[in-house]
This record gives sequence, structure tokens and C-alpha cells, in this order.
Amino acid sequence: RRLVDDGTVGRILSGTAFFMSHGMEHWHPDPEFFFKPGGGPVLDVGPYYIHALVNLLGPVARIRSVTATGFAERQVTAEGPRNGHRIAVETPTTAHAILEFASGTQILFAASWDVWKHGHSPLELYGTEGSLRVPDPNFFGGVVETTARGGDWTAHDSSAMPMGAPNWPADAPRVANYRALGVIELAHAVRSGGAHRSSGRLALHALEVMVAIVTGSADGRPVEIATRTDRPAPLSETEAASYAVA
Repeated sequence: RRLVDDGTVGRILSGTAFFMSHGMEHWHPDPEFFFKPGGGPVLDVGPYYIHALVNLLGPVARIRSVTATGFAERQVTAEGPRNGHRIAVETPTTAHAILEFASGTQILFAASWDVWKHGHSPLELYGTEGSLRVPDPNFFGGVVETTARGGDWTAHDSSAMPMGAPNWPADAPRVANYRALGVIELAHAVRSGGAHRSSGRLALHALEVMVAIVTGSADGRPVEIATRTDRPAPLSETEAASYAVA
């Protein structure tokens, strides 16, 4: 967020957001609900990506999307009592969308459970002065990379920052996983009488965007997003450190 706010890569013009895998049936013991209405990759993992984008770029104004179902049926291969069970897929498992933000930035968003392997970064932002690579928004921490006017990539390691040190899995930490942070920040805001960042207004906006991606592809027309939300205030290192999330 700081690299966007301080203009390191200039004004953000466009970008990409990719979440793609081959679904849940190979690891989840009872994955049927993921493939029914209300499931699918957009509504499952999309909240992390859409909230990250709104935090970086502000609210979404409109979207265009196309969706597909790559496999009509899934077979559970995860260990457990449902192993071998076949699931009829009743929700889109691939979605491609163009998100147009109120700022004018356009983001290509792709979410799929029909992909065995890919080489895309989770998030990339392209500015007037350079480009920015952002690690998986499903977790905290990670290495952010920037390049200035086509030069070499510069790594910005966040492991020494608050909420940046890998802490999960417990036996061999490899990612930063501080999911209590939003609740703690909310509690601090309530105590101080201030506004909290993870507001219902923000959540409603993200939900409207995701539902539009899943359902708005019927006639191919742009879908206007009715809700608006403020871009959340940045979380300073001092404030984050005071929360002491384990």
C-alpha cells in the first residue's frame, strides 16, 4: 500500500489478478458445497483479492465478465468418507472479468478451479513509472517487487515488518497468517470511537462486485456497481505493531 501511495510506480493504469488451481476435491474431505450455488472460486477466494484491490485502488465502478464450468462433475480424491464420491457442478468454476475502478484503473481478474498449473503472479499493478508485483492476498507478508521504467525487479521483503514474519504452518512456517488482525483492529476502533477499516460497507461493496462477476455475464453488458465505499486508511507499522497478533 505504501508503494502505491508514495507514487513509487506512478499512477496505476491497469493490472492483473489471478487465482487459479484445480479445485478443492483433492484436499477437502467434504467439498460438495464448493461446487453448488454460492460456491465457486470467485466467492471462495475472491474476497481476499477484491478487498486487496479496493484497499490499493479504491472502489469498483463497473465490471464485465464471462464465466464457464470446465468440468460438469468432480470426483473427491481427498482421504475420508467422501473419497470417490462424484459431485455435480452447479456453479461457474472459471470467471474472467474486467474491473473498472472509479479511479479509472482497469484490472483483469481471473479466478478458476479448472487449471492444473500456471505461471501468473497473484497481483500485478502497472503504473506510469513502473510495475508492482504483490504476493498472495490470501496471506499476510511476502515479498513485494517493483520495477522502475522497465528496469530490474527490486524486492521489498516484509518479513521483518509487523504481521510479516512467517508463522504458519506451526511446525515449519512458510507464510504469514495473521487472520485475527481485522477483529483486533475492529475492537481497537470501537474502544477509541473511531472508524474501523474492515467495515460492513467495504464488505458489501466487495460482495456486490463478486456477485456481479458470477451472474453478470448473461448478456455481456457492463454491470454498474451501485455501492460505494471509502478506500480504507493505511495501517501504519506503529499501529500494526501495537496489536501484537500472534
